[in-house]
Amino acid sequence: MRSKEFLFGFFKSLLVSGGILLFVWTLAAGMMSGEAFMILSPFIIGPVIIGFWAIIVPIIVLLTFATIDRSSAEVFGALAVYPVLVAAFFGFQTVHSSLEKERVQTAIEAARAALDPKYLQRKIDNPIGRIETLALKGPDLCTTGICPIALADGMAGRVAILGPPPGTILDNRYEDNPLKTETLWVEKTYRAAEGKACLLPDSKHQVYWVQKVGLFGACIEKSDLQFPLEDAILVLDESTGNVNRPNGLRGGDISAAYQIKGKTLHEIARWEAGALSWHGPMVGERFDTIDFLRTLTGSSTNGVSEAAKLTLQQRIDAAYDGIGKTRIDVGAVVEYLKSTPEKDHRKTELDNERVSRLRALVIEGCPLKTQQASKNPYYMAQCRGSYDRFVDWYFGSATAAALKF
Repeated sequence: MRSKEFLFGFFKSLLVSGGILLFVWTLAAGMMSGEAFMILSPFIIGPVIIGFWAIIVPIIVLLTFATIDRSSAEVFGALAVYPVLVAAFFGFQTVHSSLEKERVQTAIEAARAALDPKYLQRKIDNPIGRIETLALKGPDLCTTGICPIALADGMAGRVAILGPPPGTILDNRYEDNPLKTETLWVEKTYRAAEGKACLLPDSKHQVYWVQKVGLFGACIEKSDLQFPLEDAILVLDESTGNVNRPNGLRGGDISAAYQIKGKTLHEIARWEAGALSWHGPMVGERFDTIDFLRTLTGSSTNGVSEAAKLTLQQRIDAAYDGIGKTRIDVGAVVEYLKSTPEKDHRKTELDNERVSRLRALVIEGCPLKTQQASKNPYYMAQCRGSYDRFVDWYFGSATAAALKF
């Protein structure tokens, strides 16, 4: 009789404990994949353990003793489940850890076998020169990434942003992978422009980004004409996910270039840096996609880097030289001046010539005729707002007073 009560308590406790643990495990598995858990485990394992002992274990104990009779045999049977579960857990952990180590080692060996040593080199034996059409996948604005730099530094004649063919229904059946699409379609194109076009006050000719990084005298011209792409160089990086290889490096940098001729596409260069598996060693020197593109084209021009080396006075001169060549965006000029690596900028003083030039930039960027045309009484305050805030923040009171209108 006592043995039956013991077994009855044991199986009741096992049913309650196992049911709750199975529910928690299923819930966790549904919320997060195994690969995601491996990546995030260093950050979440502590809270998970605390939550298990502070929340799950008390619930198991309360529900277990709520379902059994209070005879001593059933109580002992219920309690006997816990050391059995603990032993089973540690046994499972031991087997799982051994299998996981074996899996990781197998993944590392597979990654090593699939890794071409050229992917780790930071050189390209035969640079292809200036690219006539550079195809990119991503946001259709040429304001970030390699798009504006490729145009400003002359690495590409135009940049084509890929998109879906006209009339495409963007549902789960749409294959958004340029490496698997038979015909690539261009959604927008951008070119570097100079001259009168850059003086036009329209959204087709963009100046903000190039002036923000210190490039004056040119602008970026946008076209919304859509067409099938038949001759271009496509550059993809890890941000798209399409560039990943089977057994490729993980958690690092990947850039690859593909030549497009008609409906034929083949890879011509690739750089990689990352881990051989999520728990494997890192290989390869980290890099940016723009470094890959410079090496691919053999370009030595780096206008953005050169503009970043200038002093405040030199930056004012560079921006002033852009007057008459391109319209001036006061907000962009302010951002460029704010990024000057000056120490103790409050003590910075400007000679009369630089004061005059900086004021001339604002007058050019916020013309009175625009205020009159807009009929907005707050236009001038809004246009000059970033400039006024910059002057008050950057300079001492005397210099700021000389720069104010």
